[in-house]
Amino acid sequence: MKRVSAGASLLCFFLITTAAAAPKTDVVVFKNGDHLTGEVKALERGRLSFNTDATGTIGIEWDDVAYVSSNQNLQIELEDGRRHLGHLGQSDEAATLLLKSSERTLRLAMNEVIYMVPIESKFLERLDGDISAGYNFTKASDVTQFNLALEGNYRTEKRVTTLIANSVLTDSQDNESSQRSNVGLTYTRLRPNRWFTGGNFALESNDELGLDLRTTIGGGGGRFLSQTNRSNISILGALLLSHEEIADGGSTEDSIEGQASLKMEWFRYDSPELDFSTKLDVIPNLSDFGRVRAGLDVSLKWEIVSDLFWELTFYDSFDSDPPAVDAEKNDYGIITSVGWDF
Repeated sequence: MKRVSAGASLLCFFLITTAAAAPKTDVVVFKNGDHLTGEVKALERGRLSFNTDATGTIGIEWDDVAYVSSNQNLQIELEDGRRHLGHLGQSDEAATLLLKSSERTLRLAMNEVIYMVPIESKFLERLDGDISAGYNFTKASDVTQFNLALEGNYRTEKRVTTLIANSVLTDSQDNESSQRSNVGLTYTRLRPNRWFTGGNFALESNDELGLDLRTTIGGGGGRFLSQTNRSNISILGALLLSHEEIADGGSTEDSIEGQASLKMEWFRYDSPELDFSTKLDVIPNLSDFGRVRAGLDVSLKWEIVSDLFWELTFYDSFDSDPPAVDAEKNDYGIITSVGWDF
């Protein structure tokens, strides 16, 4: 029995290691005729992530690809918001993907494909984001500023979960130190024809605006006006419930607010690689008519080397009637930082 058990164990070990070492069979063919054999990891924002035994996972500009074949079950999304599932056969037409499923075969123009990922991907393979940190010191004014930011996205076939956190601490010899911090968790459900619905939960504090803590929860919907391999433009409308803890006197305020948002992103993977994004939020208070909050964030990311980037960010937070006495209506600043994409 011991020999049988040992033999069975050896056979199981051989099968497992053989499966783990099974050759990658996806193929990428470039427009110049070169090709790579490996494994498709993802296509997003104009870049195809492709893994080979020799190179590991590398980024390939989608415009340089002639066609792709893959035996994996892939989720593919087009510019118009349509989503398909299937594997990719070898296409006999230039700049065309041949998508095969159990139900049908489709020919998809590659310049209309904006997202692609194996649906069997593990959790970490569906997770992407970046983390950055910065430090600034000005001797003339003796002002020191430190910032830390984190963004993570997890995407499935029809859902996107996003976590964003950032904090800015400013200290100077002549003034008291101040801090601005935000943490937000957003859930998005993708709908047909580029529509989406979802909800969000956020925490915010800002010494300049006299705000110890603002807790916000809400939901709404919106639409991607445009989504390509070079840019994304989306709008959002939502209803929010907010609870504010005021710095002066420790009082609190509860209110109902509306939200209108516009987000624009532009990205380029030619050298130098750039990523430019702008987000504008306008939030009228429905419980206290006349009070309006707004936020503007503008960010420019420039890749230094693979996955390491330099970032320049401008932010502006506005409150037409801040709840704290003598609080500023505007808090704005410029941040420089270095970060890493994961």
